[in-house]
Amino acid sequence: MAPVTLPPGFRFHPTDEELVAYYLKRKINGHKIDLEIIPEIDLYQLEPWELPGKSLLPSNDLEWYFFSPRDRKYPNGSRTNRATKGGYWKSTGKDRKVSSQMRAVGMKKTLVYYQGRAPNGQRTDWVMHEYRLDEAECEIPSGLQDAYALCRVFKKSSITSSKMASSSSQDHSLTNNVALIMSSDQSSSIDIYSDGRCNDFESSEYSVPIERCSTTLTDHGSSSPLGDAGDGQWMQYLNIEEEFY
Repeated sequence: MAPVTLPPGFRFHPTDEELVAYYLKRKINGHKIDLEIIPEIDLYQLEPWELPGKSLLPSNDLEWYFFSPRDRKYPNGSRTNRATKGGYWKSTGKDRKVSSQMRAVGMKKTLVYYQGRAPNGQRTDWVMHEYRLDEAECEIPSGLQDAYALCRVFKKSSITSSKMASSSSQDHSLTNNVALIMSSDQSSSIDIYSDGRCNDFESSEYSVPIERCSTTLTDHGSSSPLGDAGDGQWMQYLNIEEEFY
């Protein structure tokens, strides 16, 4: 099947509900899917870095979707064989329900790919979400709901890098805006002093001998100065004040 070409601006980002209640349910029950965008492959026969080349989606997409037959680890068991030639997919966390119209329609399992053989495999950044259909959604109750799983595969570091690049661009734009605002505020502050509003105080002839001011206070009517005024500088201020009284 040839790769699907989507119109500019369109992306294939289905929700968990859409993946199970529409795509997986129609696949298992044999109904037509309007846009055949998810290929069927034996996912566990391939290494995760080989999967992007099997996708029908554009090559610049960071997520890949596949229908995969569920290979049993044991003929009479329910465990799925998730080992590849070079490693294995290991489940992490608990399975979560996928609901549609207030009812459970399937389950979602998260797995991480390990290179090597268990239990000494090396954890990688490859992650898979495996979706399974609930038995009640199968129109032919014969265990067919376990025939296929819908798998969403992505490399965690790729998606993280894309988000970080977008966040960095937004932070750079915000920094520039803050710099412009601060520059504008500083210009306004400078204008206040440059339009002559503060010149009256700065040009005043009043002189206050701050260096001779003492913290020792005396009675207002006393002839003693308020501080050490040996040169008579404080006396002229006291004489002026007595004239008003």
